[in-house]
Amino acid sequence: MSAPAEGPLAGLRIVEHCAFIAAPSATMTLAQLGAEVIRLDPPGGGLDSRRWPLAPSGTSLYWSMLNRGKASVTLDLRKPADAARAADLVCGGGPGGGILVSNLPLPAPLRHDALRGRRPDVIVATLDGSPDGSSAIDYTVHAACGAAMMSGAEDINAPGINAVPFWDIICGQTLATGLLAADRHRRLTGQGQHLQLSLSDVAMAWIANLGILAETELSGVARPRQGTWVYGSFGRDFATSDGRRVMLVAVTVKQWRALLDATGLAERMSDLARAFGADLDREEERWRARAGIAALIAEWTGSRSLAGIAEAFEGTAVCWAPFRDTGQALAEDWRMSPENPLFERISHPGIPPVLTAANPLRLSGHPQARPLRAPEPGGDTRRLLDPETGD
Repeated sequence: MSAPAEGPLAGLRIVEHCAFIAAPSATMTLAQLGAEVIRLDPPGGGLDSRRWPLAPSGTSLYWSMLNRGKASVTLDLRKPADAARAADLVCGGGPGGGILVSNLPLPAPLRHDALRGRRPDVIVATLDGSPDGSSAIDYTVHAACGAAMMSGAEDINAPGINAVPFWDIICGQTLATGLLAADRHRRLTGQGQHLQLSLSDVAMAWIANLGILAETELSGVARPRQGTWVYGSFGRDFATSDGRRVMLVAVTVKQWRALLDATGLAERMSDLARAFGADLDREEERWRARAGIAALIAEWTGSRSLAGIAEAFEGTAVCWAPFRDTGQALAEDWRMSPENPLFERISHPGIPPVLTAANPLRLSGHPQARPLRAPEPGGDTRRLLDPETGD
């Protein structure tokens, strides 16, 4: 399934020379919005063409899901003739073309200066690990920026690692934003540019943007691990009577009062507030009294099944969710099923029909996007490189 021609980015054409998560996720986001994205894949597949998880056929689910909606051409960029053909592809495509995205070493014909000599308005976006040129991936920047030492159980002296590579995903969306900014600048001025981004800068920037870095500078103390506590407010995991766990959060006054009403704990919480001399409508005071609050809520959840808790909270403003593994999420949550317009069960090359997500953006000026299909590696080589001869 190709990118939707009616998408808001229809007419934008991007060539990518990418691997891993951040850069391919950026271009997939743009493909989901209607851009034409063309992958340059080496013969036999690239660095992550066989990365886990795998379908029963051995096809990489990782590669397939990150490259949906794209075209794929096979070129060996180590060969001068193939590098020249790739440069031709970048420099073509009309007014919306002339865009290259890469997080891999580029041969001379694909570097910014060479492409600019052929097409002055070219946009080249390059992503690296660190601005000093050193290698970095999600897991290493997670360790370096301090996030890993804030993650995990309070009583375990070991760092917590990301099960989902969030820094890569945030970096990918930052890169997509940068590409759209560069394209807007080009449309307004006619000027292209070299857009550069480092994964480690994304992680360091967001640790600063969330106030965590400033907190450490001003207090002289690094934020410790706090398990599932929601820092500075009230929230934590709680056990149910049937062996499940739920996450309860009360960040706003509305959420807090809804929680008291649904649990019937308002009077006991008032007693607790008097004992602490605290106004529990204020989130910083809920943080101060969190242990006492949690004890009362734990007593309430511990006497009820997950179904009973769901019934008590239904139709209220309580902010909560059950903890689930992915199997439980598939079985229990309609949002991870075809009932949610986000999802459709479709097949991909080498992969039987599976739940596949569309772009989660909902734009009033465009129809709901449908999930896009993964390409056959190299399957668009003849169509895009030799449209007349098919060679």
